Amino acid sequence: MLDIRMDELIRLDEGLISRRIFFDPEIYRAELDHVFARCWLYLGHESEIPNPGDYTTNYMGEDPVLIWRGMDGEIRAFLNSCRHRGMRVCRTDSGNAHQFACPFHGWTYGNSGELKTVPNFDDGYFGDLDKDSWGLHPVSRLASYGGFIFGNWDAGAESLDDYLGNLRWYLDIMIERSIGGIEVIPGQQRYSVDGNWKIASENFVGDSYHLTHSHGSCYGLPVRMLNPANAITYGRNKLTYYDIALDNGHGFTQFILTGERIEVERALANEMGPEVVEYVEECYARLVSLSQAQADVYALPFGNVFPNFSINDFSALRPIGLYLWTPKGPGRIEVWQWGATDRDAPQAVKDVARIDFARGQATAGIFGPDDTENFEQVTQSTAGAVGQRLDFNYQLTLGGKAVEGFEDVPGHISNYISEENQRRFYRRYANLMDGGEGAHQTYEKPRLAAHG
Repeated sequence: MLDIRMDELIRLDEGLISRRIFFDPEIYRAELDHVFARCWLYLGHESEIPNPGDYTTNYMGEDPVLIWRGMDGEIRAFLNSCRHRGMRVCRTDSGNAHQFACPFHGWTYGNSGELKTVPNFDDGYFGDLDKDSWGLHPVSRLASYGGFIFGNWDAGAESLDDYLGNLRWYLDIMIERSIGGIEVIPGQQRYSVDGNWKIASENFVGDSYHLTHSHGSCYGLPVRMLNPANAITYGRNKLTYYDIALDNGHGFTQFILTGERIEVERALANEMGPEVVEYVEECYARLVSLSQAQADVYALPFGNVFPNFSINDFSALRPIGLYLWTPKGPGRIEVWQWGATDRDAPQAVKDVARIDFARGQATAGIFGPDDTENFEQVTQSTAGAVGQRLDFNYQLTLGGKAVEGFEDVPGHISNYISEENQRRFYRRYANLMDGGEGAHQTYEKPRLAAHG
């Protein structure tokens, strides 16, 4: 148990947060129990495992997880750990398999998680081992939203739909704009950062304050395809940043809420050819059928699904960036990064998306190194003898009012720059750490609920 309450470290009425939460090993261990074992966590996309026997791997906190499509077509997820001595049964990132044999002692599991064979079952266990009780440990809850698979260790947790809350309104823009459904681009990038996972998550939850300072040189690059929806083609002086705080600690930063974005998209499509023009108009029409407000928003520049799943979605003509800030200790993150596109987008759009992902969002892209340096140096500043005694300032727009005039757009909307999104992120975090929502924890057989 922690020796201090979160409300002593996170004083949101004052806009102050102790640096201790970013370096303290005791707090980090509590996060694994109170946050990562109780929240819905992103595991992967259905397009990554389309066929029976396909699998991929991930982490829930520091627990390794195997996501596996069974021969019956059902998607299941398990702790990637043999029930005998805990060895990982699957040691590859992805592939196709009907079963896995533990490389330590040979216990073998089928892709429904069942324990199939045990070496020396007759002469060692005398035929008396109850195989039904020693299958792979299942992730308690599994659900999918628009093809995005989430898992939760807490069998008593709220549904995924309730957890996402009004964030679903924005996710539907990204999902429904896609004509053929979202498809993850093959290939995943991973790299380590000497930073705390919360610094990365809060950066994506709605930190427009850092954009012109950290990424100012990137926005000024004369590379049209890198950022068609913002300053490169549109002009920084014509943009208004909106930070949108949502339910349950989720949040997004949006550039345009009043419908101009489609005009930027049309201008770029005209340069790419008639097929792309037709594609953009169909994407826009699909959003209009949802609502005019969603069509006006059109895309989601960057945001975070609490706790550690972030999204970039600037345009139908750019890749969707997917990020996991996987914790590996209080001062270490393993960054998992994917690009995704519309399965039915014209080939010209897919080609541009792949190039754009590599140039802009990938490990060696123009934006990532800026953020990585911030994450690392902010975290390093917390652990010194003097630095650890201080607070971080989250007072930007503290007490400010929400922007009016967007009644059809959900969430608390802050004009231009704000830290309201971060304050709500940490309010959710503090509540969980103090044993609030999701404090109960039981286990049950998982099931996949489909949406969209």
